[in-house]
Order: sequence, then C-alpha cells, then structure tokens
Amino acid sequence: MLFEHGVCLGDSLTAGARSRFGLAEGLSDEMNRATNKRWLFRCEAVNGETVLQVLRRMDQKPWLWKDATFCTLVVGTNDSKGSVDTPPDIFRMLYGQILDRLVVAKLMVFPGLVPDLQLGASLASPYDSKCAERIVHFNTVIRTECESRGLGDALVYTTGLAANCYADGVHFTEAGIAELARRFAEKITRR
Repeated sequence: MLFEHGVCLGDSLTAGARSRFGLAEGLSDEMNRATNKRWLFRCEAVNGETVLQVLRRMDQKPWLWKDATFCTLVVGTNDSKGSVDTPPDIFRMLYGQILDRLVVAKLMVFPGLVPDLQLGASLASPYDSKCAERIVHFNTVIRTECESRGLGDALVYTTGLAANCYADGVHFTEAGIAELARRFAEKITRR
C-alpha cells in the first residue's frame, strides 16, 4: 500500500477548535476515500496563532517536515483582530516567508484563503466589520504572494462557506471542516 504524508499548518481553523476533528483528520479521510493510497496528514496548527507565530514555530521545529510531501496552510484570522491588527504590508512579508520556507523544503504547498467571518453570530466574538475588511486585504496579499511563487493554481478558496459550516461565526463545525477538506482534496488530487 502506498502512503502519502502531509502537514496541515495554521491556527484554530485548521485545528478544528469547535469541531470533534480538524483539517488533518478530515483531509486524510477525504483523500483515503478518493484515491488508492493512504494519506497521513499531521496537524501542526495552534489555536490563536498569528502569521508571525506560525513562521517562528516553523523555524523552531526543523523536524516538522520530515517525511511530508504536502502542506496545507490556513492562517490570518487572528491577524485581523483589533488587538493584533497586522498591517497588510507586514502580513505580506511574513506570509511570503512562510511560503518560501515551504517551497525550499520541496513540499507541494496548498495555501488557503482566510475564511470569511459571520459577523454577529456570537456576542462574545472579538471579530467585527473591521476584521472582515482586514481579511479582504489579507486575501489579496495571499493571492499575490501565491502567484509570485507559481502557486496560483494550488490556492484553495476557503471563502463562501454556508452558515451551517460555522459553529460561532469564526470556527467551523464538522460540516465546515469536511467542506474545507473536500476543497483541499480537490486541489491535491489535481496536482
């Protein structure tokens, strides 16, 4: 039996913070059912991380990529919070450096856009309309950075999800994780 190894890099949206499983588990299942291989995606996502924290964690864990040939990347939601408010030019610099590390590691990279927010879905949410505006800017940056590295065809559109995909307006339900996994699997199987 053939095995493929991958890493799912990101924040709580990748980890599945409001779900019983995350993108790594959902994507492994989706790919196992869609192909004649066994897929092992490892979750390397930490709740609350920003693009800078993901970048620094990558540098602290050189073993992170051992045996991996694929990598998904979904990060940026935490950068949109008012308390963080990462400027788009800083986001560009840091996100580009993440992509560079993944490309240099000779991984097939499948970056995802920053998913939309469902504003007003939770009274306790630190996300507002300013966050949604920042996410639009971040997604423009992600598209540009991916195109400049020849990754435009690998970009996964994680926006436009149905309301039942969200647990609290930000994080995903099992249906949301499954939809993300389906979208990533579709890109990966076309590689």
